[in-house]
Amino acid sequence: MRSRQIRSGARFAVGGLLVAWLFACGGSTTEGLESLEQGTAPAPVAVDLSSADIRTRLESIPGLTVLSDVEVSGFRFFTMDYEQPVDHLRPWGTRFQQRVTLMHRSTSAPMVLDTEGTAIFEEPIPAEPTDLLQGNQLTVEHRFYGASKPADMDWRKLTVWQAAADAHRLVEAFKPLYGGRWLSTGVFKGGTAALAHRFFFPNDVHATVTYSAQHNRGLHDARHGRFLLTKVGDAACRQQLASLQYAALTRRDELLPFMDGYDAQGFTFNTLGKDRAFEFAVIEVPFIFWQYYGMAGTCDGLPSPEASAEELFAFFSYVSTLEFTFSDQALEESAPLYYQGATQLGGPGYPEVHLRPLLRYAGEHVPTRFPPTGVRKPYEPWTAGLLEAWTRFEAKRVLLIYGGLSPWTASAFNVTPSNDAYRVIADDSIGFFGTLGALPEPQRGFLLGRLSEWADAPVHLPTGLEALRRGEASDARMKAWRAR
Repeated sequence: MRSRQIRSGARFAVGGLLVAWLFACGGSTTEGLESLEQGTAPAPVAVDLSSADIRTRLESIPGLTVLSDVEVSGFRFFTMDYEQPVDHLRPWGTRFQQRVTLMHRSTSAPMVLDTEGTAIFEEPIPAEPTDLLQGNQLTVEHRFYGASKPADMDWRKLTVWQAAADAHRLVEAFKPLYGGRWLSTGVFKGGTAALAHRFFFPNDVHATVTYSAQHNRGLHDARHGRFLLTKVGDAACRQQLASLQYAALTRRDELLPFMDGYDAQGFTFNTLGKDRAFEFAVIEVPFIFWQYYGMAGTCDGLPSPEASAEELFAFFSYVSTLEFTFSDQALEESAPLYYQGATQLGGPGYPEVHLRPLLRYAGEHVPTRFPPTGVRKPYEPWTAGLLEAWTRFEAKRVLLIYGGLSPWTASAFNVTPSNDAYRVIADDSIGFFGTLGALPEPQRGFLLGRLSEWADAPVHLPTGLEALRRGEASDARMKAWRAR
């Protein structure tokens, strides 16, 4: 009885803190709360189009432009632009075009809102909840990324709330067409965006399923570093990666000349310099290795620390995608990512302690070190704190999926099962799309049952060739996501 009273008191206290923070802290986290239920999407055209072709009905949505429409096995795939306000608190102001895609099966089937954390994945490959439910999918590119960039990049309008308001307007615009249950999903930063959307607009979707949702406490979250050095995989594999890092930094003068090979490809490194870019890439490798390649659960095939300088450099370049991460061109494209990290979302803690004697730029690998330059980036710790508290104590009908090999598991969000909310950490997995259907029984059956009830639709488990097809689709999505 006493433990139940303590838990009840804790929830009451957190609820009070949420209200106090929301209305006292101010700033971009709380902006627009007064208009949560009002909506800002244009009113639909007052014409009966219920029997019209889906494209005709889509084209009736004010502000929506259909760019392409192709038939894909099982659904029609639309690529579209939707007009959004740069500032949802001033919807009469400057507008921009936000890229969205739609996988349409049926107006009565469930709709899965897939919030991207960065640029959109424009290939017709459904997310796992969409596939399991045989539903529709509306995928939303994050503002300021990819094709969804305002002409005037006012960085102050790149906030968690503004992005959630983008998704909210799209839900308002598309819900009159799709009467089935709405759910949301997202992977990595997109999973965080899905949770934030639920936090600010709790009535838009009925349930949320996220995969390896990113969560940081501060600009350098030390939990990731401890996890990568002491818990992920097996000790021999962790040691082998550390030995490769040590070898690369010890033999820095041998490896650095290979950076010149990027010159012919049109990549420059004026912002960081080649030496710093190389060091940052070496520091990141264990995190990136386990985030994307940890599904194999083995270090077989890794080069030896005594390998040639060319082979050693090739390994670090491949894993870190050095030219697509730290070149001037890549940093300019990723400026929104670093800005959000510097101001609201924080950054992961890449482990450095075991390399400190060899580092020339220790402690510099934090979001504030990167573009955009000449822009104020005040960090708001309450943004992540509010989302963490809400997810832990208040979120309902939420399923958080993580993988035991993913560094994001070290900072995983928590939920309260009595709220019909669940968190699963899958062994030997990175927690990407496809993880839910691969869970062992009875865990899988229970969670698929919850998904089915939330969606008010049956779950379709793949068999035989269909299972192979879905596995290949998940792999293709991962490769494409990694290449962005």
